[in-house]
Amino acid sequence: MGFNRVAQGAAIVGLLITLGLVQGAHADDGLVRKVGSGSIHLTSDKTLLGGAPQTPDPTYETKEMRTQASPTNQWYSSVIFTRWSEPIHAHPATYKAGQEGFEVGYPVETPTPEDHASRIDIVFPHRAALTLSPVSFTPEDARLANHGDFSATISMGDQSGHALLATVVHGSPFSYFTLTAGDLKVHLAKGAVPCGVQDDRILCVHVMNRDFAVFAPADSHWVSRETENPVLQFGASGRFFSVAVLPDSKAETLAEFRKHAYAFIVNTKVDWHYDQALSQVKTNFTAQIESKAEGQDTPILGLYPHQARASDADLSHGFNYQSVRGPIRTISSTHFSMNNTYHGILPFWGGMQDANDRERLSSLLVGDAAKARNLFTNQYGSGTYWYGKALSATAQLMCVAEQEGKSEMRDTLLKSLEGRLEAWFNGEGSSHFIQDARIGTVVGSSDEYGSITHINDHHFHYGYWINAAAQVALRDPEWAIKNHWGGMVDLLVSDIATSERGRKDFPFIRNFDSYEGHSWASGDAAFTEGNNQESSSEAVNAWAGLILWAEATGDTKLRDLGIWLYTTETEAVTDYWFDMRGVLFPPVYGHVVAAQVFGGRYTYNTWWTEEPRQIQGINLMPITPASVYLARDPLYIHRFIAALPSEKKAYSDRGMSDGTPDDIWQDIFASFLALGDPNAGLAQWKPRGSNELGETRSHTLNWLLNLNEMGTPDFAVTADTTLFGVFHTASGQRTYLAYNSSDKSSEVHFSDGKILTVAAHSLVRSK
Repeated sequence: MGFNRVAQGAAIVGLLITLGLVQGAHADDGLVRKVGSGSIHLTSDKTLLGGAPQTPDPTYETKEMRTQASPTNQWYSSVIFTRWSEPIHAHPATYKAGQEGFEVGYPVETPTPEDHASRIDIVFPHRAALTLSPVSFTPEDARLANHGDFSATISMGDQSGHALLATVVHGSPFSYFTLTAGDLKVHLAKGAVPCGVQDDRILCVHVMNRDFAVFAPADSHWVSRETENPVLQFGASGRFFSVAVLPDSKAETLAEFRKHAYAFIVNTKVDWHYDQALSQVKTNFTAQIESKAEGQDTPILGLYPHQARASDADLSHGFNYQSVRGPIRTISSTHFSMNNTYHGILPFWGGMQDANDRERLSSLLVGDAAKARNLFTNQYGSGTYWYGKALSATAQLMCVAEQEGKSEMRDTLLKSLEGRLEAWFNGEGSSHFIQDARIGTVVGSSDEYGSITHINDHHFHYGYWINAAAQVALRDPEWAIKNHWGGMVDLLVSDIATSERGRKDFPFIRNFDSYEGHSWASGDAAFTEGNNQESSSEAVNAWAGLILWAEATGDTKLRDLGIWLYTTETEAVTDYWFDMRGVLFPPVYGHVVAAQVFGGRYTYNTWWTEEPRQIQGINLMPITPASVYLARDPLYIHRFIAALPSEKKAYSDRGMSDGTPDDIWQDIFASFLALGDPNAGLAQWKPRGSNELGETRSHTLNWLLNLNEMGTPDFAVTADTTLFGVFHTASGQRTYLAYNSSDKSSEVHFSDGKILTVAAHSLVRSK
């Protein structure tokens, strides 16, 4: 979770919001708006949530920014909610707007013991090497003045309208500044040493074991440049300058940076394209430039490991930077692209072929279906997260019933699922959804893990809802049309995945960091280490939900967005959470997973416990057919599972046992192990062992037996359709699956030459 995730192993009572609304109010009373068959409760600045738990106030936005929905859940979002921002981890540089000025740093890896000797966090802490402040006025606060898709502009101003404007860019070693009046003072951290450059336009210093350069206009002049507080006096050409964190102290490096120092980045954009025929996803990154010196129109951009691996850019002549995400490699360009393969997902798997397997599952399935209502009553909360997990478990159980030919059971579960969704969507009870016009979001009527008070985790929560609604839509298309219940689902989709920029109701892809390649969970990013995300798997689950909902409702634009998000995030997760390629974790870290990833830190921990099985398992659940990305490296799966006994022993040796079952989430780990070794996963699962609350035993056994029949995911083969999967046994025999969501039969071509004919609205599994 993004913030204050309370113990999953202890009962949590969701705080229900008492709104000042009449139950069953009509749409024309100004408090409730009809959305098809459903209703959304409305708020305004004056009646926000009826005085109950409030969304955070986006006080620190400029007037221009207040015309748009607030960009919460981003790497720079702390600017919006605090007078002076928390550290902003743009990588490789860090920044902070403070009372003394705008700080610039280049952090150093700092392994930090936390609480006990066996846990080492890897921290890249912000420390101000340079602090930039205006001479002729004193800023009163810092406000978000503008933002692109991977850049942000921060205004530090006073009541007279004077301001220092700073534009920071994800991945870039440069930041860009303008002053509306007066000169600039640069406070250097203690121990700063001049680089010895004899150029009146450049202030170059070595400080905190790093090198920095300030590039000024041609007719400006540095005063007292040999002191800790040099002053830049501007001339007639303008009050602008750029700051670079340098990769080294070489004179030729500084000369190269000078060639790009006046190509100011003023906006940034990302766009994407899904090529269904080739199963390829292309992402384009573009920086818009304003040249401040003749001939300078090319900036320096920095590529993260997941970008560099898939990029078309020439990285052979660039510079390398150290960062918390691994090496950042630079290019001199206004744009670059990366290409990734979409490996497919499925809404469910085909029925099992082995009669003994089907018989083994049957009795378990009957019992789970009879107890399906307990999925809702046994949860730890009543808000959108725990209710969503129960929806998801019900939907997966329904899929198993359908696969096994139990149509009456399937229909009963489908009816229950529709009723559970409608109970919130109709807006008539204490559990409902609220559209907040002040910040631009939809929240559920019970604050769970800061989902209201901090705009936390909306992709985690709503991902479960959207997936469940998609499973309904695949079986009952009428339910999902916009003027029935689909309009309410679309609101949840829009809250986390609006692809239009500048809207008033929702921001551009709220949770997703398009440049760093993964999501952020905290809405207000109120941490010194920047924003954070814990459960990467729940983020992936959200994007899989978009794909399924889009396929079920025929929304090609949303499908392409979902595929881009799913493909990009799964690539980033394999690097920054699992380090499958061995480029991130130093030996001192000593763990196989970064369970929590921050802007400037990663750690083996959770918000609610230090118990190792939950630390590792939170990045695996929920287990669905979209979880196949976890099998990208079968050897990693074994390392991950093999690490648990020693981690558990270290935890017990510290006297940390808290009554948690020794086999907690054993079903999740068995399912994960089966992705790399089906026989081992099936053997490890205990039918009467611990069961994760978002799972059923029937779904786990169905998962394990299917993999035992089909083998492990095969990433060497793709298909020219959206919903597909390929598996292979140890002997190399392949099983192909494809789902056709359209109204007509289709022919699916796999990249190895296999062809499947798939009837409308059906799944085919090859023999």
